[in-house]
Amino acid sequence: MTRVPLLAACLLLSGFAPAQARPARAPATAKPALPALHTRIERIRSAFPGEMAVYMRNLSTGDELALDADSVYETFSVIKLAIAAEVLHQAQSQKLSLSQRVPLHPSDRRLPSGVLYTLDPGLQPTIKDLLTLMIIISDNEATDLLADKAGRENITRYAHSLGLRKTEIRYSDLDWDRTWLGSLDAAYRHASGDQTVRFPFDKYSGAQVEQAFGRTIYDAGIFFGHSSARDIGRLLQLAVEGRLVSPQASKLLLDIMARQQVNDRFPKYLEDVRSAHKTGDGQPFIANDAGVLWVNGQPIVLVVFTGHHRGATAPLHDAIARVAALVVHFYGGKTSLELQP
Repeated sequence: MTRVPLLAACLLLSGFAPAQARPARAPATAKPALPALHTRIERIRSAFPGEMAVYMRNLSTGDELALDADSVYETFSVIKLAIAAEVLHQAQSQKLSLSQRVPLHPSDRRLPSGVLYTLDPGLQPTIKDLLTLMIIISDNEATDLLADKAGRENITRYAHSLGLRKTEIRYSDLDWDRTWLGSLDAAYRHASGDQTVRFPFDKYSGAQVEQAFGRTIYDAGIFFGHSSARDIGRLLQLAVEGRLVSPQASKLLLDIMARQQVNDRFPKYLEDVRSAHKTGDGQPFIANDAGVLWVNGQPIVLVVFTGHHRGATAPLHDAIARVAALVVHFYGGKTSLELQP
């Protein structure tokens, strides 16, 4: 789930501190081989007004860095990688076809991000089209259509079969929207998709909308995706190694991810670095990024999850971008930040 266009327009960026914060996490540890990188990333984490998990694995050298990487976080749209994995799994087993066309109906509309909710009913994109839109612009209508078709229990089951034991999807984007909007207006607790996109946000202050959004994340007992940074890192490693369903499916997913349009995190400071990544947003409380960075021919898996952020969205994104810049710099890649060797 990504709410970039909507929240930018409707929410204040001052941050909302939830009433019940989670207990402090155990100190992070790192492999002795990476003390310099560990120290620099820990400086970012220690100054970060919230929680941050980082998982990094250089698939050429075997170097691994895991900072709070086994704790379960709300993924928001990063869970769409797990949805994609099961869609490709079902395509491989011929339970569905990537060329199958899916008619769009008014009730399929979902709140932004994405573009499908703005288009006229009757469009018939293929499943591959929906997969592409779900990843590169995080389209929420495409997401629910694919998750409904693949089955959320199947998505979770396949993730577990890959060893991603902390990865789970249970609720739809529409479930989440009904909960969030219903906390502002009870009439929306059972709204259809086309009703949610017409929600009268102008009746509420930015603070009211932001507080309702934050409370839905932390207090409503609903989530869009749950996973750990290590789990998503494992999914990405399987894709790079050609073992996420099949070599062809792995390549297709990475090719789609390389066309990502939301590039305000990992790629922000990188120069001449190829990347394939997927963001997730519940701003200003949560922003995530997960992907593969190719640095001097080395594929490096990187996942950054955040939670309980207290502050504005811009520095939240920047903290994630700086983690990616530190990793790239450590392996000899170019960045626009002035970093010492």
